[in-house]
Amino acid sequence: MKTIFDKQKRSVAGLLTAVMAFAAVLTGCQKDFELELPLAVSARELSLTKDAGSTHVLVYSTGDWKARFTRNVKWASLNKLEGYGNHEIVFTYAANYGLSRKVGVIFEKGALADTVMFMQAGTVTDPSIAFSKPAVTLLKAQSRIMAPISTNLRYSIDDMEASVTYYDENGLPNEPVPVVTRAGEDEGEEGDDGPQAQPVAPWISNVSITHKGVQFEAAENETGFVRWADLTVFIENVEGDVFKSVLTVTQGSAVPVFKLDSEAETYEGYGQQCVVPAMTNNLVPYSDQVEYDVVYDVPVGEGDEWILKPEITDEGLAFSLTMNEGSAPRTATIKLSFTDASGASASALCKVTQKPYPAAADFATVRALTPGEITIAQYIEGYVVSDPASKNIVSSPQTKQFFFDRGENDRTVYIESLDGQYGFCLKFATAEDNTLARFSKVRLAIAGATLEKKADPECYTISGLTAANVLETSVPDEFKIPVKTKSIAELTDADIYTLVSVTGLEIMCKDGAYTNCTDGYSFKDALNAIGNATAPRWDVAPLMCYDKGGNTIFMLTNAAVSWRRHSSGRDLDFYSVVAQGSGTFRGIVVADDVAPVRYGDLGRYQLRAMTKEEIALNDEPFMKTVVEWNWNDRKVDLVPEIGAGEINKYGAAQAAAADFNNVVCSGNGGSTTEQKGLVSNGGIMFTQQWWDFTADEGRYFDISFSTQGISGSNLIFGITWGHGSMSNTTLSGPAHWNLLYSVDGGGTFLPVPDCPVIKKRSITWWSTTSQDSTPGFTEHLRRLPADCFGREKVVLRLQVADKVTDIDPKATASNYLTALGIEKGTLTSSVAAGNSQARIGTITVRYN
Repeated sequence: MKTIFDKQKRSVAGLLTAVMAFAAVLTGCQKDFELELPLAVSARELSLTKDAGSTHVLVYSTGDWKARFTRNVKWASLNKLEGYGNHEIVFTYAANYGLSRKVGVIFEKGALADTVMFMQAGTVTDPSIAFSKPAVTLLKAQSRIMAPISTNLRYSIDDMEASVTYYDENGLPNEPVPVVTRAGEDEGEEGDDGPQAQPVAPWISNVSITHKGVQFEAAENETGFVRWADLTVFIENVEGDVFKSVLTVTQGSAVPVFKLDSEAETYEGYGQQCVVPAMTNNLVPYSDQVEYDVVYDVPVGEGDEWILKPEITDEGLAFSLTMNEGSAPRTATIKLSFTDASGASASALCKVTQKPYPAAADFATVRALTPGEITIAQYIEGYVVSDPASKNIVSSPQTKQFFFDRGENDRTVYIESLDGQYGFCLKFATAEDNTLARFSKVRLAIAGATLEKKADPECYTISGLTAANVLETSVPDEFKIPVKTKSIAELTDADIYTLVSVTGLEIMCKDGAYTNCTDGYSFKDALNAIGNATAPRWDVAPLMCYDKGGNTIFMLTNAAVSWRRHSSGRDLDFYSVVAQGSGTFRGIVVADDVAPVRYGDLGRYQLRAMTKEEIALNDEPFMKTVVEWNWNDRKVDLVPEIGAGEINKYGAAQAAAADFNNVVCSGNGGSTTEQKGLVSNGGIMFTQQWWDFTADEGRYFDISFSTQGISGSNLIFGITWGHGSMSNTTLSGPAHWNLLYSVDGGGTFLPVPDCPVIKKRSITWWSTTSQDSTPGFTEHLRRLPADCFGREKVVLRLQVADKVTDIDPKATASNYLTALGIEKGTLTSSVAAGNSQARIGTITVRYN
């Protein structure tokens, strides 16, 4: 290999050539010239790479010379240690997997000497060395101790050194005493008089260093008082940087003491690490010197031991158990004893009982148990289908008026049976207990946990779990998960908490986000800078999907999900972020109880996506739009953005309204600062006294369009809307609306068949908070009758169904759960028309 020596070699050779040429001028060609150098070397410092290799040194001498290393090293050698006259010496070195290092070669001729230093780079550039514990307390008696270290300098152990600093009775340190020096290092450099005399008698000796730790001997403490010292391990690289770790060694007058809290312990049948706590314990530094004896009640053969690696730790007696695959409990006694050098001793014993490993219970058996504490000593086995990294596992329960427990998400797991038929929701005590990776197979002990059953729809939760309930886990393998593909109509209660690919879906509100709610009412965090730090109103939002038959299912997305919303940052731009096409949604089927409180009926089942990529709606949309109003142009008119149609509001006042189904956050478009999900002038508002008290019937508005030349299998009507703010003055919007239709141009109207009342909900506001008010519009979809196809003019009428409206719930921190405002009021003739609102974000008619 090449080193900087090559350049120096050429320099010396050039010098010698010049000298010899000059000599030739002086002497002509009468005799040979001889360069007489008593002793010289071609270079005094050489830098080497970390790789193995060799290099050369030129020695110039007029007589005999010898070579030796400045210290004994294992990583370098010379091809010769003596010679006569001028020579080329080969220095061979091994690869350096540790810290940079150096060694010198001394050349001597009589009283003359010259040294060449070789400095080799190392693989480790960020060295670390640390005692596993910063301090150790020793007994009075003489002992030999192993203090473990953690270091990435395994291959630099030979270069490590150590010193001991003793402290006097006043706590003052003396000069460090070297106890380990680099092997064979020359001592007694000029001005170095060697170690200074110590006022404290040295009591630490025979120090040695290995990659596992530092061993040393401590003499018996005969002083009658506590003494202490610092044992320092250090290493220096070629640049002169020193890296070290210090162990404080304290020695008193104590004799061995060890007593367990319990002399009998019982454990479950799975393999596990165990610790029996100790009441008193000063034997930790001597754990490797304690005698451990395991006596089995039923003798076992060699290799069949089921209690392994007993040792004393800071916590007590630690050991591990193998799985008990037998059908009965098994017992053994662990006996331990220790005697120090002076003959003082300590002993203890613990009788260990291990139950048999539980038998497997299938999901159907557990579902059939009576709700409450699970008493069967069995385990369940299944695949984890939720992702612990996802923030979209479960809705955050509201535990105070303005507080949602987001930690519930990290404590919750969904697991499905090995055949994918059934699922359980698992609730761990803490997020730290939840260690289950997605797509791993897990065995879970369930004895002592709590089974909770929800009857309609039928689904089950197992709560009260800890990490100790996890018996075994496998390496995650997505391809082992059962492929479960269904349409919306094919979903059953058995699918709840399982992973299902729901086919043929499309999102209704395509100009919105996955969470169409105003972020000003949600948490203020790194994701949502405009949220509310002290009084958030929501933490989960629904988004409607439908299939070709007009069946609907809502996806639920938590506010903490990073991909839920995108801000274009530009005024008047309404960029869509949800999937625009159709396809398959792979999600976990849930039956949520939290979200419907605010948003109303969300169907029997909902879907949760663990990743955005699982919402794979990548095919062309299967629905075509007949007509759509979405007011994305922010014009306060009734001209549809897509197709042709009319809205007849029959004298209701018309004005712009905030929209909750767009994605923009600029602050430039309206009279108030825009928030994500609250876009000024992006919707429309109709106001009037919506009940005709003279005729005692509800007023209405009509939507008309043509389906001339259009045929298909399904025709749907969709609307996103809400009414007044949840404040004292705008709560009087009617809550219940009927959907009627006419195919003769408005001459006669009939109720849309199989069409439940369409509800319109009040929107939350700062002045008061209703537990059941929404932070945005709600979405509704209804299938229209087949005879609406092929008509010159179809008219849909939204007519107030009754006098039901909302009230101010007067919610407080103590009554917020029961102080409900939605659908609790009654319209009266005294209500001002301006206080009775219908806010609309989207109206659409589509078909396939």
